[in-house]
Amino acid sequence: MSLEKIISGGQTGADRAGLEAAKFLGIPTGGTAPKGWRICLEDGSNGSDPSLADFGLVEHTSHEYRPRTIANVKNSDGTVWFGFADSPGGILTINTAVKSNKPFVINPSPEELRSWIAKNNIKILNVAGNRKSAQNPDIYDRTFRTLVDAMEVRS
Repeated sequence: MSLEKIISGGQTGADRAGLEAAKFLGIPTGGTAPKGWRICLEDGSNGSDPSLADFGLVEHTSHEYRPRTIANVKNSDGTVWFGFADSPGGILTINTAVKSNKPFVINPSPEELRSWIAKNNIKILNVAGNRKSAQNPDIYDRTFRTLVDAMEVRS
């Protein structure tokens, strides 16, 4: 596998799991976060997470989520989405990938993700998905485990 970097928007849940899985695996991280390191907390309120800078993320000029989502899709070779693809973030992410002619995969197994990365020659992977919430309580664990299982298998 030729993966060189994992990026995300830093949101709680899938995004954060992508960054932490990459660090666990020794893969460089980065991405774009909303201005002020804005994140949506588990209760739906907004917060700030300056620790995202420790993962190499940069702040977008906008504090809105939409511009950072678009930037991360465009600044990657492909996007993996974890969670509900019909959520507002899922729809934006997938539509941006389609319009940008970027490959994407939704809720893959570790084997499907590994194969998709190789087939599409993904060097910079955008990890995106839903935040942790009552509707998606295991999103972090599922994303982390899928990424680690996909990357740890070496041929």
